[in-house]
Amino acid sequence: MMRELIIFGASGSIGKQALQIIKTNPNDFILRAISVYHNVTVLDEILPTSPTIKMVHVADATQQAAFTVKYPTITFVTEEAGFDQILTTFPSVMVLNSIGGFAGLYPTLQTLQGYHRTLLLANKESLVLAGDLINNLLEEHQNQLFPIDSEHCAIFQCLEQDNPVQEIILTASGGMFADKTLAQLTTINESQALCHPNWQMGQNITIDSSTMVNKAFEVIEAYHLFKTKNITVVLHPQSILHSAVQYEDYSILAQLSPPSMIQVLNYFFYYPLRKKNPLLKPLDFSDLITLTFQKADLSRWKALKLAYRCLNENNALAVAFHTANEQLRALFLAGKIKFYQIVDYIEFFMDKIKPQKLYNYQQIKQFNDTIKREIINYFSEK
Repeated sequence: MMRELIIFGASGSIGKQALQIIKTNPNDFILRAISVYHNVTVLDEILPTSPTIKMVHVADATQQAAFTVKYPTITFVTEEAGFDQILTTFPSVMVLNSIGGFAGLYPTLQTLQGYHRTLLLANKESLVLAGDLINNLLEEHQNQLFPIDSEHCAIFQCLEQDNPVQEIILTASGGMFADKTLAQLTTINESQALCHPNWQMGQNITIDSSTMVNKAFEVIEAYHLFKTKNITVVLHPQSILHSAVQYEDYSILAQLSPPSMIQVLNYFFYYPLRKKNPLLKPLDFSDLITLTFQKADLSRWKALKLAYRCLNENNALAVAFHTANEQLRALFLAGKIKFYQIVDYIEFFMDKIKPQKLYNYQQIKQFNDTIKREIINYFSEK
C-alpha cells in the first residue's frame, strides 16, 4: 500500500534519513510536501528527484518568490499560515514533524487539529511544552501519534495491551561525560560538548545530550506518551538496549538494535508491519558482551531532577525549562557562559517563574517569549 507523506524539517538529520528511506523504497511512498525553513540549498537536491512534491514551506517571502520562479509547478508557502495551507491541501496524509525546538510546536498542534491524522513526532519539545493539549487533541480528533525517538519507540514496541506498566526504564548513553564528576565538567569546552560517541546528530541536540537535558525532556515526553510517572533513567553507554518496560510480575521487556534512527523511522513508516530495509544492519551478538547499565544519579545529573519536578507541576514549569535551555545553550555556543553553567542557570530561571497552566498555543508562545526576554535582559546587564 502506498503511503502519502509530508515531512516538516526535511533538511535536518531526521528529515534526511526519512528521505533516504523513501528513496530506497520508491514504490511504497508518495511525498506530497516538505518544509526546509532557511536551509533552501537542499531544495535543488530534493525537488528534481521528487516529482510528487507539490508544496514546500520556506522561511520567508524572499525565498518564496525566488523558488516560485525556479520551480513554477510547485506551491511555495511561508510562516505559520503556510503550514495551515499544506495541512488543508493534504488533510489525510501521514505527517513527519522533525522540526527542532519551539518552532516545531505549531505544526504539531495544527496537524492534530485535523481528524484521523497520523503524526510521526520527532519534535519532543512539543510534548514538553504542550503534552496535555496534545493528548486532548489526540482523543478528541481520533488521531494517532508515534514517537520518532529511539527510546520511546522501544517502549512503544514493548507495551502489552492487557497489562498495565509498572515502570518505564529509559536508557541514556550519558554521552562522553558520563564518567566525569561535576567538578570536571567545569573544564568542558564547545568542541568536547559537540562530540557524541554513538549518535550523529545536529549541534543543538548534541549539546542537550551532553548536559542530559535531552534525556530530561524524554522523561517528560514519556510521561505524556505512556501516562506514568514511574520512569527510571538508566545509563547504558553502548546505546544498544534502547529502553524497556517492567510489568507487575517484574518481567522486563526490552528492545535492542544497533543505534540508528533509520530503524525507528522504518518501524513507524510501515507500522504495524515490520519491513526489511537495506539501510538497516543486524545486531552483532558478540557486542552484547559489553553491555553495561547503571541507574542515573540525580545528584550528578541535575537536568533529570528538574524533569521530575515538571511532572508534578503545571506546564509553565516545563515551558520555562525548555525556553531557558534554548537560550542558555545558545549562550554557551556563543562563548558567553561555561558548559557546566547551562543547567545551573536553567534551574535559576525555573525557580523564578510562577506556576500556572497554559491552555493553548498562544498562551504557551507568549510565556515562551516572556521567559526568553527575561534571559536576554539578564545577560545583557551582566
